[in-house]
Amino acid sequence: MIKMQIKNIKGNNYLYLSENCKVNSKSLPVSLYIGRIEKIDINAFLDKLHEFTPLKLKKILDYRVAHYPATFLDKENLTSLETLRFYYAEFREIYPDESIRYVDSVFVRYVQGTTAIEGNTISPQEAQELLDHDISPAGKKVSEVYEILNFVRLRDFLLTYSGDISEKLIKMMHSLLMENLMRTPGNYRQIQVGIEKVDYEPPPAIFVPDMMKDLITWYRKEAKSRHPFELAVELHTRFELIHPFSDGNGRVGRALMNLVLEKAGYPTLYLGLPHRLQYLDAVKPADDGNLEPIIATLYYIYVDQHEQVVGQVRQKMGVGSLKREAELLVKEFARLMKKWDED
Repeated sequence: MIKMQIKNIKGNNYLYLSENCKVNSKSLPVSLYIGRIEKIDINAFLDKLHEFTPLKLKKILDYRVAHYPATFLDKENLTSLETLRFYYAEFREIYPDESIRYVDSVFVRYVQGTTAIEGNTISPQEAQELLDHDISPAGKKVSEVYEILNFVRLRDFLLTYSGDISEKLIKMMHSLLMENLMRTPGNYRQIQVGIEKVDYEPPPAIFVPDMMKDLITWYRKEAKSRHPFELAVELHTRFELIHPFSDGNGRVGRALMNLVLEKAGYPTLYLGLPHRLQYLDAVKPADDGNLEPIIATLYYIYVDQHEQVVGQVRQKMGVGSLKREAELLVKEFARLMKKWDED
């Protein structure tokens, strides 16, 4: 919360706006000089007030870009991601009702898209009706309906989950997503499998348990310092290359990616049929250790999906559309100036 502070320096009284911004576990102080009390009017105060958010954004960006290095994304890319994260948080705070509607609409796109990539024929409109009103679309297989509804079960479970990513969690995610779709959901495969339309053969089943243990070890080490977007995409890609289950790997892998993003305060990334070939082509080089194509591809898709949030919040935070906190500060400033004049 932004606070007003009066500092007496060599007999003169100066007004400042300040806020301690929490960035992960660190408190980051942000302070903006307004001016000498006797020389400030309401218009000058408003002008300065609108400088506070950009200042706060720059402080947070500088900190996060410096403390969360990336291997494949450059500083401009990271700045775009952190700007998106910042305004997404502002969006949720300033417009909670609109934010809920936005999250719900993204959830529908995500669920419909991630199942469509695997062959589900339920349309976005049908998925909306199914998720919002439990209306099953006519002429669709029961399995297609379960593929959609199982994501609701996964979402509800993850809302109550506060632990870290683990093999146990991954198996639970698979169990929830593949309920009523296979005999033993949540168990690693015992057979050799292939990836449809991708020239890649996953490792033999006998190696899967050890490779999954190594994956979790890698994730927990990288999670301490790696930028969350790169971490999320690389975790997803490494998981897909292991392909630990006999079916449902794509859905689980993309759900893992979004779990990392959401835990770090970012919105969900959603893929659909229009992205399928681009997505699969970008995954192929990762088998040879080249992760740049998949990270770059998903970065541009992601930023394009959510740039409207940044524009909308910036517009609504402009002059004449102050958020509640700013309105309270203006009233507090008016009371302060009245008291100052009386004294």
